[in-house]
Amino acid sequence: MATQSKYRVEPLETYRWAKEMRAKHFKDVMKAKEQGRFLVAGNMNAHKDLMAGIGDFVFMGGEPWAVAAIREGEKGLALPALEATEQRGYARDLCAFTRVFIGSMFLGQTPFGPFPKPEFVLCANQCDSKGKWFQIVADHFQVPYYCIEYGTSDGDGRVRLNENGISYLVSQFNEFIDWLQKFTGRQYDDQKMVDAVANMYKVRCLWGEVLQMQSTIPAPLEYKLLLPFFLNLEYWSYKPEVLQLMTALRDETKYRVANQIAPLPFERLRVLHDGLPPWYALYLFHYLREHDVAVVGGSNHFSFIPPVQKIKPDGVFRPMDPVDWEGVPRTRQEALRWRAIVSCLSEQRNAESALKSHYTQAAIEAWRANGIILEIDRGCEGMTTHVAEIKLAMHRAHIPTMVYEANRADFREWSWSHVADSMDAFLEAMGVPRSQLKRELGGRVGATEKE
Repeated sequence: MATQSKYRVEPLETYRWAKEMRAKHFKDVMKAKEQGRFLVAGNMNAHKDLMAGIGDFVFMGGEPWAVAAIREGEKGLALPALEATEQRGYARDLCAFTRVFIGSMFLGQTPFGPFPKPEFVLCANQCDSKGKWFQIVADHFQVPYYCIEYGTSDGDGRVRLNENGISYLVSQFNEFIDWLQKFTGRQYDDQKMVDAVANMYKVRCLWGEVLQMQSTIPAPLEYKLLLPFFLNLEYWSYKPEVLQLMTALRDETKYRVANQIAPLPFERLRVLHDGLPPWYALYLFHYLREHDVAVVGGSNHFSFIPPVQKIKPDGVFRPMDPVDWEGVPRTRQEALRWRAIVSCLSEQRNAESALKSHYTQAAIEAWRANGIILEIDRGCEGMTTHVAEIKLAMHRAHIPTMVYEANRADFREWSWSHVADSMDAFLEAMGVPRSQLKRELGGRVGATEKE
């Protein structure tokens, strides 16, 4: 007799929409020149929304383009791109996204056709790689390079939200806007910029509401289902169509909660994943799903909530605190200030070990997780900062913890057998018998499960 499901399982309708929107963006980049649109390259944290004031533009973000190459697997562009970078003398401990992106640039190839030439390069230099990464791109194409420096340190050198840091960023935003007008010869429209920033704010509010619904049992969504939404949120949230997508996701998630619709028929355990995944090995989430383990979210999800929350006077981050819909920016000054706060808060969480541990434990409690998987990412020093301290804090809180090493963008540093051993022990410690665990999914490198 067949075992009946504990929960209803239905496809997430907006998931396909999110993937289609991501694909459309890549096509827009490739067609930008022939359509007479302004093409700019830069990193995901670049303040591209400020460009809305000059009118129509397309932003080519380095990280999503690297992910697109990585998702092709071993036989695609990723390996030639990595090798092209190393042949030019760049070390293998350099940011993996950087190596894939500039390698594909050196080859003149992308997963979608010839590598396009941008009009200029815009970079937000918030780590030890981004500034140099896009300086290399600007030098390669012989185009202007504009870099906005983060300045979030307080008087004692600690990274925290402070007025000096906010003012420093706002002054750079104003300087960039002046430069943009001169470079493009276009009149800057403040209202278009404000609308773009307001879209970003609203998208984060919707994202916050979706994540807060992940606290329900069963969880309406899981890690892999959230990935295309995360990419749209991270890279293109200034677009009105992303606001429409996230509104639809919020409404569909409400429906799933009300009707106990889940991505898994059984929810034996709930865990978090800290850090970005190895993009070539997303089957590790399928491996967990096969054993009724719901990966309800991760650090790259809840880190977007604080700038739009109603934070209590004590300033402590609580994932379930309501979002502040009344704080939507309405003037140029409000928009630029909020953008500076977003930048400051993103750096603060990664720089302070106690704060990062607090965020992690708060998310575990909010999402009712049984444990957490911590990734030591050889492809990003910044995201790996304080992983050891987080592990120690979780042990002290008696939270089951697994740690594995990988590289988000270089599959040559991936060993599924070692990761699977750690995962088996982690799950067994939480009550999943080892005899039930299967390993067929990791039989070959680059055996990515298609989203």
